[in-house]
Amino acid sequence: MKILLTAFKGTSSERLIQCFDSNYDKLVMENDKRKSEQQLIEMLEKSCYDLVLSFGQRPVMKNKLCIETCAMEGERIIGTRVDCSVLMRNFAECGLDVKLSNNAGTSFCNNIYRFGLLSLEKSDTHMVFIHIPFEKNISDFDEFAEKVKNAVSRGL
Repeated sequence: MKILLTAFKGTSSERLIQCFDSNYDKLVMENDKRKSEQQLIEMLEKSCYDLVLSFGQRPVMKNKLCIETCAMEGERIIGTRVDCSVLMRNFAECGLDVKLSNNAGTSFCNNIYRFGLLSLEKSDTHMVFIHIPFEKNISDFDEFAEKVKNAVSRGL
């Protein structure tokens, strides 16, 4: 399975995707809605991916992951085609506290998720967005990253 990992520059999610080995393509996006959309499109045009796994950070969480089931566009709900129950089980089996969420936020995270899901609607590439805590809210970042890597390597 060919996976693109994305994160926003200067966040705990950027640090997380840098922990993955070179088997994964990585995109660190600008903290700018239009620039991040353009960066994602450019990566998707360069290669064919099975999955885009996007990470962002959420301030109030501690040592936990939130798998976002959908993005919002006004009142419209745009759901992922990823089987989140499989992903959730993988994270749990690797020792991570994980929950499903239907609130990808109102800014950068929801924007890139919405844009990605709409851009990939008619393709074979799937996308899912996962929130992780701010770095200061992760007790042992290296251990946390290792568990995330192990869960992702199990596939979907």
